[in-house]
Amino acid sequence: MAPIPGLRNLVLAAAAAVITSAGAVYVLMQSDDATRKITGTVAAAPGLAWSVDAAATADGASLEFRDPVPGTEYDIGGAGFVDAGDTLVAVVGSSDGDMSLRDPTMVGIDAASGAVRWRTPAAHLGGCARAPLDNHLVCFTGPSEPPALVGYDIGSGKVTRTSLEWSVFALATAEDRLYLAEGDVESDDVRVHSGTLADPDAHWTRAFTMGTSWESLPADALDVTHGQGLFALGADLAGFDLRTGAPTWTAELTGCSRTTQTNPALVVRVHTDCTGYRITGSDILDRAGRVLATTDHEAAHSLSIDLPTDDTVPVLLADGARDRRTGQLMWTSPDLVTQPRTPQSEYGNATSGSAIALLGDVALLRDDAAGTTTGLDMRTGHRLWQLVTERSGTPHAWDGEVVVFADSTGLWAIDPKSGGTVWDIPFRAVTEVPDALSDGGLLTARGKGHYGYASARTLIGLRPLGR
Repeated sequence: MAPIPGLRNLVLAAAAAVITSAGAVYVLMQSDDATRKITGTVAAAPGLAWSVDAAATADGASLEFRDPVPGTEYDIGGAGFVDAGDTLVAVVGSSDGDMSLRDPTMVGIDAASGAVRWRTPAAHLGGCARAPLDNHLVCFTGPSEPPALVGYDIGSGKVTRTSLEWSVFALATAEDRLYLAEGDVESDDVRVHSGTLADPDAHWTRAFTMGTSWESLPADALDVTHGQGLFALGADLAGFDLRTGAPTWTAELTGCSRTTQTNPALVVRVHTDCTGYRITGSDILDRAGRVLATTDHEAAHSLSIDLPTDDTVPVLLADGARDRRTGQLMWTSPDLVTQPRTPQSEYGNATSGSAIALLGDVALLRDDAAGTTTGLDMRTGHRLWQLVTERSGTPHAWDGEVVVFADSTGLWAIDPKSGGTVWDIPFRAVTEVPDALSDGGLLTARGKGHYGYASARTLIGLRPLGR
């Protein structure tokens, strides 16, 4: 492993742990006392707390980190992990480049030190929940295995397996409950259950007459994170009460339309024509399935982060903001629509929605055609700032003070209220290994100034200096 700039004086004092099992090697370099400053960064930047690399296997194939949520039956997930509090849970395996992940293993990594706490085989998983339930990461087996739920203890990695009579195709958790969908989607014969890992239908079971083809099954068919249950298969949408399972409303999607969810229990439906994939308008559905607001404007927003302060912050719809409770138009802003693309394509719309993140009561906007990034006051619609920026990236995390972006060259944070850059961490300042961090990954905020970042090859912990 190449030396890490800023840690050259640390090597003799660092604890270097090598954990081997089943041909895999994990190399951990961590401080035994304090977080280390990353060379060339400002004082406000977090330091490197630890770094874990998935090194080579015995046969020379490279190990890579994967997000557990898409499962391990196929190698369709990107780099990532599930943040389970004091433990980060990731899958490690070897990619063969043919949609398979060889020898997948679930690993639990100490979020404070980077130490590998446990590792457990994790083959043939169809998917896992994004959030733990009762101190377990809950997964379900893929079609090549007998139907079962598989729970990984967050502290030890010990497996709890619950055999099922159903074939699960979607799973989610919220608070103290497990939700799973099963059945034959091509026969419109599906059910949603709510329960626990040990008793998955303990609370309720509801049948839904809806379906799609297996090839068109969406990854987010079951959403329980926005104050209601939302079940989406093909052209069918159904809302349900999280506590009782009682169906609350149904709706349809036409053409190639899509939905996004936001609090409190709102669904934004983006109407899209399959010919040329052009957006023809959008509307907002409330928790009863009623249309709160509608527009025929072509601009629709794609938010990487959607964290409004509360329901008094309006929801964006095309070039305006609507009251989340009544649908009333609060204000409009031309900044919410990008400049027309040139030259225009036969696919898609000439303009699009510019919002990329909603942080408290500030919206971040990005107009690639104009080359600008803008901060907008969500309560008034007034522009707070606008900067011409060549570097765009994707907003990955917000710790309540700064929003952190990532691209192939590094991480950087800006103040959403002023647009000012607070800190910048080039990946080559963290490690001299080419592409160790630059191949795309997942970043999460674990508190103010505390972050975890996973690329395919390396997982790092960042935290304020002096801690």
